[in-house]
Amino acid sequence: MSIQSLQFKDGKELVFRTKDLLCRLTFTGNHAWRLQTALDGDVFDDFGAGQTLARDLGETPFLCKEPLSFSEDGAGLCSLTAPDGSRAVLCGTPFSLRFYSPEGQEGASFYRIAERYRHTRSVYGRLTADERVYGTGERFDRLNQRGWERNIYARDEWAQWKGNSYVPIPVMVSSRGYGLFMNRFEFSVFDIDSTNDGTFMLTVRDEAPLDLYIFATDKMADVLYGYSVLTGFAPQPADWVYGTQVCRYAPDFSTVDGVLAMEKAMEENGFPWDAVILEGWDTDDPDKIAELKKLCDRLHAKGKHVMVYQACGMIPSNAAERYGMKPEYMLRKASDLSPDLEEVVSYNPADNPGKGRHRYLDITNPEALDWWLGTVWGKLLNECGVEGCKIDFCELLPDNEPLLFADGRKTPGAHHWYPTMYNTIMFREYSKQPHGGMNLSRGGGIGAQRYPVIWAGDQTREWFFLKVAIRAVLSAGLSGLPFFTYDMAAYRPGFDPETDPEPEVFARGTEYTCFMLNIQTHGTVSRPYDFDEYTREIYRIYSNMHDALRPYLVEQGKISCKTALPLVRALPLWDASDPVCLDCEDEFMLGDAFLVAPVLDRVDKRDVYLPAGTWRDIYSGRIYDGKQTLADYRAPLCKLPLFVNENSASAALPAVLKAIDPFIRKIEAMSK
Repeated sequence: MSIQSLQFKDGKELVFRTKDLLCRLTFTGNHAWRLQTALDGDVFDDFGAGQTLARDLGETPFLCKEPLSFSEDGAGLCSLTAPDGSRAVLCGTPFSLRFYSPEGQEGASFYRIAERYRHTRSVYGRLTADERVYGTGERFDRLNQRGWERNIYARDEWAQWKGNSYVPIPVMVSSRGYGLFMNRFEFSVFDIDSTNDGTFMLTVRDEAPLDLYIFATDKMADVLYGYSVLTGFAPQPADWVYGTQVCRYAPDFSTVDGVLAMEKAMEENGFPWDAVILEGWDTDDPDKIAELKKLCDRLHAKGKHVMVYQACGMIPSNAAERYGMKPEYMLRKASDLSPDLEEVVSYNPADNPGKGRHRYLDITNPEALDWWLGTVWGKLLNECGVEGCKIDFCELLPDNEPLLFADGRKTPGAHHWYPTMYNTIMFREYSKQPHGGMNLSRGGGIGAQRYPVIWAGDQTREWFFLKVAIRAVLSAGLSGLPFFTYDMAAYRPGFDPETDPEPEVFARGTEYTCFMLNIQTHGTVSRPYDFDEYTREIYRIYSNMHDALRPYLVEQGKISCKTALPLVRALPLWDASDPVCLDCEDEFMLGDAFLVAPVLDRVDKRDVYLPAGTWRDIYSGRIYDGKQTLADYRAPLCKLPLFVNENSASAALPAVLKAIDPFIRKIEAMSK
C-alpha cells in the first residue's frame, strides 16, 4: 500500500489518498487525533456517533480542529505536530502511520487503511510483544482482549459469558497508554490479534465511513477522559443511588402486599434499603396506577424511593385506546409501513422461544416524545412520584432493514443509537424529581455513560458467575462507563446446590458488592431475608457497612464524573507498568482508597497481591509495602480481604473508616 496524493490544508488537516480511500487527519485536542475516510467523492462526514448524540440531545457537537505544524522530507515522509506536543508521522512507501505521545513514546501504529468486502472500511495496525489491550465495552470472559475478535454489536445471550455484550463500546485501551475509538454507531469489529501475529484490524460496516480517534498518550486515564470529551461525561448519580435497590421478579412486587411484606422483612432483619423496583407492576392498568400512588406516598413518607420496570422504548399494546396514541408516533418499516418490528438476530430464545414483534416510540418525532413523557409517563412521574426505572431489552431494536424515522435519519447504527438516546432522555426526566432519579439500564452503546447506571444482565448464582460479574464491571470501566452494577450474587439459582451452595455464593457476592457502586438484589433467587441466621448476619454487616461508605462513594463518584475514571477500577489503571496489575482480574480498587480482593471460590484463603504503594490491612492494622503477594491470606466465609491505601487523597476517608470500624470488628469476631 502506498500514498497516491497528499495535501496539507488550512494549517489544520492533512488529506491523503491511498489506492482505495481518501483520508483526512486532524487533531481535536485532549491528545486526540481524528482519522477519517470520505464517504462519497471527497465529502467527509463530521457527524460521527459522539457528534450525532450531542446534536440529538440539544448540545453543541464537538467538532474541534486545532492548528498543526507540518514538515516533509521530500522522500515520502511527513510529520504533523499538535499543540500538546504529540505527533503523527506518515510514510508513503511502504505506507505507515505512527503516533507519538507528547513525551515521545510511540503509541498506535498502522500499516494499512483500506476498503474491503462490500464497502466496509478497515484500519490495520501492529502491537508490541508484551502489549495488553482492554476495552470493547462490557465483557464477561476476560479483561485483556488481545487474542480475540470482538463484535461491537449488542446481543442478548442470557446467563452466558463468552463473546457477548449488552453494552459494546468500540474503544480499545492499550497497556502502553494510547487508545483508539471508532466514532460510529454502526456494527464494527475489533479483531485484536486473533491470529497471534501481533496485528489488529478495526472494521466498520454498513457502508459507514471510517471515523477513528487515536489518543496519543502514555496514560490510560487520558484515553477515558478523551473519550468522554467526545461522547459526554457521566452525570453524578443521586445520593440514594449509591445505596440499596431491592428488585424482585414478579409476582413478589406486583402487589401492594408483596412490597409491604418486603418492607417488613427488611426492617425486622436490620437490612438497609433505599428504593424498591416494582418489576411485574402493570403500569398500564388505571387501577394499578391508583394503588401505585398510595404505595409511593407511603414509601416516600419513610424516605424510600420507587422505581418501575419497562422494556426499552416499547409502546404498550393499549396505547391507542388508553393514551390516544397516533400512528405517526411509532417507528415503521419502510417496506410496508408496518409498526410491528421483528426482534433483531440478537433475541434470546431462553426468554422468547421465537422472535417477538414490538412497537417502538419514534423518539425523533417531538410530538411523539411529548406524548410519551407527558401522557404515558405523566401520571407515573408527576402524580405518583416514580423516581426511576429499570429499562430492559435494550438490544432488540432491528437495524437489518430500513425503518422510517420522523427526522429522516438512516437506519444503520440505530441498534445502538436508539437505546442510548432513549435511556438518556428517560434519565433526564427521572432526574427532575425532588431527590433525583435513577435509570438502571441493561444496554446501549457509545455514550451509555450518560444514564449513568447500567447493570450486567442475567447470571446464575454460582461461583463461576461471581467472577463474571466482576469482569463485567471492570471491563466496562476500562471502556468509559464509570458506573456499572449487576444483580448481586446473580439473577437465577444455580444448577447444583452441592457444587454451588446458595448461602455461600450469596455471602461471597454480598462481600465484594459492599465495595461497589450499589447493592441491587433481583431475580428468582432467595432474598436476603430467606437465609439462615449466619448468612443473614453476613448480609446485615456488609449491607450496613455499604451504607456507611456512602460519603466516600459520593465523593469518588464526583471524581468519576469529572475525570471519567471508573468508581470501581481495574488494577491496570493503578499501575500500568506492573505486569501483575495488567493481568489481575480478581482484585480491584474502589476509588483510590480501598483495595478489594474477593474470595470467588469455595475456599477460606487466597493470595492477595498488593500493588505499588503503602497498604494497611483493615482488620489487623498491619502496614505493608506494595509490589508483594500475601500468600494464603486467611479469609473464612464471613471475611473479605480488604486493604486501605495509606496515601489516599480522599477527604471523606477518615470519617468513613471510623464509621465502618464497628462492622470490621464484628467480622473479626465472627472469623475467629
